[in-house]
Amino acid sequence: MKILKSMKRIALAFGFAMLLSGVSYAGASGSIFVKNLGPLNSFTIDIANVNRTGGLIKSLVFDLSGTQCGGTGCIPGESLVFGGLQDSDFVHDQAGNGVSSLFGVNNALQFGFNFTGYDPLDKFQFLWDPDVASNGDYAAIVSNLIGMVITASVVFPDNSTLIYSGTMAAVGSDVAVNLLPVPEPKVYVMLFVGLCLFGFIRYRSKQVVMA
Repeated sequence: MKILKSMKRIALAFGFAMLLSGVSYAGASGSIFVKNLGPLNSFTIDIANVNRTGGLIKSLVFDLSGTQCGGTGCIPGESLVFGGLQDSDFVHDQAGNGVSSLFGVNNALQFGFNFTGYDPLDKFQFLWDPDVASNGDYAAIVSNLIGMVITASVVFPDNSTLIYSGTMAAVGSDVAVNLLPVPEPKVYVMLFVGLCLFGFIRYRSKQVVMA
């Protein structure tokens, strides 16, 4: 009986530690705030607002597959696609101490940027022209950006990397998103192991009582 109690305490401690490690990891390292600047028909994406991560963004990916067009000029429910940047309004790096490179082609559901040598949150905005695959001249509106998933890869001073992600949603008459850390698969494994240990302890406790 003493051995069973000792095993129970050890398993409880281990399982609790596993659960805590998953929770602390999932909620760590701040967030990144991204918004679309008005007016209504402007698509200037601004990530120069709030960076609470303490790290540097190395890449940004914009996934349009969850968006839906609206109004006339498109097939109902059709996703937006990348329609190209307006270069005159594309702020590459005002300080001139880094490089940003665009990846993505017209009519693609995904596009993004890689950054080298500077923090894009110092000042990074771009004006772009979202279209739909069926209409290269589609007149999108701000609310069409709802459902766009933004993913950022962030590198920290110790060279560790975290992935942040979020989905654009309506905020008043505008759209915005707070990117949060995405737990790695090993965190889910640790959570699963912790829950299994708790289940095993509960099962064994019932067996002892019945005996």
